[in-house]
Amino acid sequence: MSAFIHTVAMNVKPGRLAEARAEVARMVAAIEKTGAKARLLVAMAGDTSEAILVIEFKSGKAWAKVMQSDVVREARRRRYESDFPFTVSNTSVYQELDIDE
Repeated sequence: MSAFIHTVAMNVKPGRLAEARAEVARMVAAIEKTGAKARLLVAMAGDTSEAILVIEFKSGKAWAKVMQSDVVREARRRRYESDFPFTVSNTSVYQELDIDE
């Protein structure tokens, strides 16, 4: 079965990197309890305020369950608050496919 990969592209607000990392770590801790794997990619060159959260799920069903969870609902609500440490510029969901099939 192919993996489902959910990405969240974000821009960290000036001077808020530590807070943004803490917020992402809080969300990831809850998401990883479901068996998903997550990592945060932070730009080292170019626009260093950019970061991408990559979450890998074992199936579409596992992805859907997390997307309907309280932690995701809360994160969606909070990201519109002015004191949230980053802005979300894009979210995408990918399905991993074998190239030769």
